[in-house]
Amino acid sequence: MLDLYKLRIFMAVVQEGSFRAAAERLYITQSAISQHIKDLETSLGRQLFQRGWRGVTLTAHGELLERYAKRIFDVVSEAENALTNLEALPEGRLTLGATPGIGIYLAPEWVGRFRGRYTQLSVALQTGITAQIVADVLAQRIDLGFIEGELENHQHPRLGVCLLQEVPQMVVIGAKHAWWNTAEVSLAALHHQPLIVRPPNSQSRIWLEKTLREHGIEPTISAEFDNIESTKRAVAAGMCLAVLPRYVVQNEIAQGTLRALPIEGNPLRRTLKLIWDQSAHFTPIARAFLEELRADYGVLETVIGAA
Repeated sequence: MLDLYKLRIFMAVVQEGSFRAAAERLYITQSAISQHIKDLETSLGRQLFQRGWRGVTLTAHGELLERYAKRIFDVVSEAENALTNLEALPEGRLTLGATPGIGIYLAPEWVGRFRGRYTQLSVALQTGITAQIVADVLAQRIDLGFIEGELENHQHPRLGVCLLQEVPQMVVIGAKHAWWNTAEVSLAALHHQPLIVRPPNSQSRIWLEKTLREHGIEPTISAEFDNIESTKRAVAAGMCLAVLPRYVVQNEIAQGTLRALPIEGNPLRRTLKLIWDQSAHFTPIARAFLEELRADYGVLETVIGAA
C-alpha cells in the first residue's frame, strides 16, 4: 500500500530535483530522504529515479507515479476543503510571508480581521525581501506570500501570481524640506535629490534606481536603511526624502510630521501581489484567509475558485 508520507517526500524530490534540496525543504536529513525513497522503490519493485552527480531525474516508472501522485493529492485536498469545518477546529496555523511595507502596514490588519472570526487559529507572519519570500513559497515554508516586488528575475513554473492592486509611489518629505508646501512634484525634480533608500539587494531599491535612470534621473543616495520606520524618522528629522507608498506614512501624515507628495502623472507605480506554490493546493485555513481578503481584492475570487 502506498504511504502518503513517503509519497509527499517523493513529490518533494521531484520538484526540487535532488535529495539534498528536498531534505532542506522538509527539514529532515538527506539520508532520511534517501531511505524513504529506497523504501518506496522496494515496496513498488520499481526504480523511480536515475541518480546523477547533478541530482536525480525520473525514470519512466517514476513519471507514471508522479502523475498518479498529483491525482491522489488533488483528491485529498478536495476532500479536506470540502469537509473541514474551521469553526470546529480546536487549533490550526497559517504561515504568511510579506515584503516589509506589506508586513508592517497591511498584513496586521488582515490578520486581525481573520483572527476576529477564527480566534482558535494562529497566524505566523514573516517579513523579507522579494527573493526570500519567493524562495520560501516555493519551498513550502510559507502558505501565502504578499509582495510589491517585481518578479522578472524570479520566474518559476510553479509560482502562482495574482495582481491585487496598483500602488502609486509618492515622494515623502519632512517639515524641514523646501517642498513642504508644494502640491506635487515632477519626476525630473528628483534629479540629484538626496534620497534615503533600501539596501542594494532590496527589490524596491533595484526597481527605483532602474526606473529613475530610464527617465534620465540620477539619484543621490544619502543613506541606506533596511527598516522603513528608520527611513521615516530620518526623513522627518532632516532634508532627505524617500519614495514610498502612501499607506506606509498614513499615521505620520495625520500627525503632520510627514507629507506624501504625488509625483506628476503618477509615473512610479508598483503592484501588490499574492504569490503561492501552484503545486500545493490551498489548505482550508489558507483558503479561508483569502476569502476574508476577497472583500478588499475582488480578483481573489478567481484564485480561490481555480485552486
